[in-house]
Amino acid sequence: MNSKLTIRNSQFKIESPRQILWVLTLINFFNYFDRQVIFPLFAFLKIDFALTDFELGLLGTVFMIVHAAASVPLGILADKWVRKNIISFGVIVWSIATFFSGLVNNFHQLLAARSIVGIGEAAYGPAATSLLADKFHEDKRAHVNSIFHLGMFAGGTLGMILAGVLGTHLGWRICFFIVGIPGFILAIISWNIFEKKQKHEFHVDIEKQTIYSMFKIKEYVMVLIGGIFLTFTSGSIISWITVFIVRYHNFSVQDASIYLGSIVLVAGLAGIYFGGKFADKYYKKGKPRSFLISIGFIVATPLLFVIATTSSKALLLVSLTLSTFFMAWYYGPIVALIQDIVPFHLKASAYAFYIFFVHLLGDTMAPSIIGKLSDISDLRTAFYLPIATNLIGALFFVITTRIMKKKAMGNEQLALNN
Repeated sequence: MNSKLTIRNSQFKIESPRQILWVLTLINFFNYFDRQVIFPLFAFLKIDFALTDFELGLLGTVFMIVHAAASVPLGILADKWVRKNIISFGVIVWSIATFFSGLVNNFHQLLAARSIVGIGEAAYGPAATSLLADKFHEDKRAHVNSIFHLGMFAGGTLGMILAGVLGTHLGWRICFFIVGIPGFILAIISWNIFEKKQKHEFHVDIEKQTIYSMFKIKEYVMVLIGGIFLTFTSGSIISWITVFIVRYHNFSVQDASIYLGSIVLVAGLAGIYFGGKFADKYYKKGKPRSFLISIGFIVATPLLFVIATTSSKALLLVSLTLSTFFMAWYYGPIVALIQDIVPFHLKASAYAFYIFFVHLLGDTMAPSIIGKLSDISDLRTAFYLPIATNLIGALFFVITTRIMKKKAMGNEQLALNN
């Protein structure tokens, strides 16, 4: 495979599949860097703007509402138009909004800025995963998407660490300035991805009836429902885990950010990588990738219970490490699983609708619901809810596996009869 950048029309073009994968992974790094940086800053924002836990949770909730709502039209557009242009647009929008988050004077201005970040980031996932599906063979999709999602975990992790450290020493505004700047460069880089235009002319027609047909696919519906429960779990934990260990285990914000960031960086990246590898091996043997997702979350459930109940710092950190590893198995296979289920020409739309439903009904309300439960009782009690949703979500992926196996057996029998 040629690793050199090619020159077309006197401009550098990023053309080979491997080049495109690494560029999109780098952009995904800053996508989640910008997204997650706000959560370790909750302690500082609470003081500066005199916020309740519910109001802090709204910063995550409103972001996800806008992100979910924008994902569907932008995902459908990605099945119609040049995807690199959509990617470049998204990067520049979220970077500008992130930078201006550091200039706000009140809670409502920050809420508005984070909403705009949600619009920019909604443009990215469907377009990027659709582009990768075109560039790599289907039996490598989970591995390719696991690499793509390594950027997510690394970016989100370093965002948490940087926010905790810089927030402590320089103030929360500096964090937004720093993480917003790289996106301006990445927007230019993504514009130079080479994509064959004839595959994405505007005259390509995606009829409503075709899109509705996705929701007649039982396994796709099961994946959506399971994803909603699992995304509620992850949204709850991501938004409140720093505050949780500060309150109940006497960590400073800086130390909590460093410990959590290190755990997620090591265990999360390992989980994503091996999850993608294992899922592709299962797929090559004729087994659904959903099986691996269900196993990961089932194993993680008792570990989450330990996190919520233990008073031991050592046991807390071990359980966080192991649960992060097993829950991270999800990220590589999920995109490939959706692409296995739906017609190929709807791959971006199917993922966009997945993002829409899992965020709108999953983690959109998670931060504020956990915050409200914390205000009513306490944060430790509130954490029992995402433990329950984690197990429920895993069971829906077990059902997905059963449906896909039955369908595969039916197809084999039909082939034999013919």
